[in-house]
Amino acid sequence: MLFFVFIVLLVSCKEVVQTATTLSRATEEEAPMVVEGSYFSLDKDAVSIYLPDTFEKYTISEYAYEAKQLNDSITDPFIALFTNLRDNLKGNFYLLYDKENYSFCAVNSIPYFDFKRQDAKYMLAMIRKNQQDASGPDLFFEKQTAKYSATDDVKIFKAVFKLSNFEETLMNYRHIYLISTRNNQTFQFIFNTPFEADFDPFISRMKI
Repeated sequence: MLFFVFIVLLVSCKEVVQTATTLSRATEEEAPMVVEGSYFSLDKDAVSIYLPDTFEKYTISEYAYEAKQLNDSITDPFIALFTNLRDNLKGNFYLLYDKENYSFCAVNSIPYFDFKRQDAKYMLAMIRKNQQDASGPDLFFEKQTAKYSATDDVKIFKAVFKLSNFEETLMNYRHIYLISTRNNQTFQFIFNTPFEADFDPFISRMKI
């Protein structure tokens, strides 16, 4: 089943947490996420997404260059994640990077599949298991949010997880959205941030 394919790609969480928080250590104050933003065209899929102005479109090679400038001695595990998403999912891949906040939004269009409210519990269980398996024994894994919502135009399943070490000196948030539209399109959004954020206001302004 397609669902298993893209969940398997959400791996190497331990390394991802360490890299993101090496760049931005957990601060005493939570970083704010403003609602103001801009539209970015997913041109191969005739869709526009709305994100904070601090995000910019990147290629994987452009991101790799930025990561190398930040720390030449670390092989950034996000690069492997992006490459796997691009090469192993049947659909288009888009990368948007927030250099200011060391955050990214990776978007894949994937073959259409429908899901209903009764599927949400199963979907969350699969995501949780794979996240726990990938996080390793040195990190604490905690679900923050999981919810299903639907309108006549779109169905959305959202799961948010926090990964941290037990001293909480390293912290990372992973926001996963699965979105199916009235036009028989399905998208996977993966936001990764070193602070807790709410991307729902941006997802709700997606133009399909």
